[in-house]
Amino acid sequence: MKYSLKYTGPKPLYTATGVTFHASKADKYIYLGTLAELIRALDHEYQDNQNYITQTEQRLYDEKSILALIRTYIPNLNEKIEEWIEKTTQKIDSDIMRAQNNLILNDETREILINNIEWIRPYQIQRTINKSIYYAGVEALAIIVKQRHIKYISTPIDSKLLHILHSLRGPLRQLHPPFDSKIEIYKKQEHLVVELKILN
Repeated sequence: MKYSLKYTGPKPLYTATGVTFHASKADKYIYLGTLAELIRALDHEYQDNQNYITQTEQRLYDEKSILALIRTYIPNLNEKIEEWIEKTTQKIDSDIMRAQNNLILNDETREILINNIEWIRPYQIQRTINKSIYYAGVEALAIIVKQRHIKYISTPIDSKLLHILHSLRGPLRQLHPPFDSKIEIYKKQEHLVVELKILN
């Protein structure tokens, strides 16, 4: 099955009275362009004990190029997406079953709740696709850190880069052997910098 990226929006919350959106739970789609830039910037040959400064290109990556890039590192991307979709589908189906068996709601309210859950299903599935591709991209970053023996990643403070570096710590711990890391934020030449350090 072919999957595509498409911005959806924040996490939905559905009730018998309607659907609201959790503004603080952003769609992972918004990080994918920055993630693609970071993958491209870090995957090159390094000389021992030498610092490298790489400028990201500030280019806009379209959905197809992001997918193609991540797929070069994660060849089983479709299987990973399918696993995420299966979990989300099970959760939605479970919510519908709970609504059907809810004895507190009357028939009309129960039907409204079920319709709200079904109405938001495609939205949730697309968010899940975006999320699964994001985490596959972060896994690709972890692979690059290991293969290229990267000791640290230092960037100007940026909310998207900070989010990605925080996400990267999980896949680094799942490597064999696992890599411990820590994030520090400090001031350098009057500018805030975020740095992910590999500790082993």
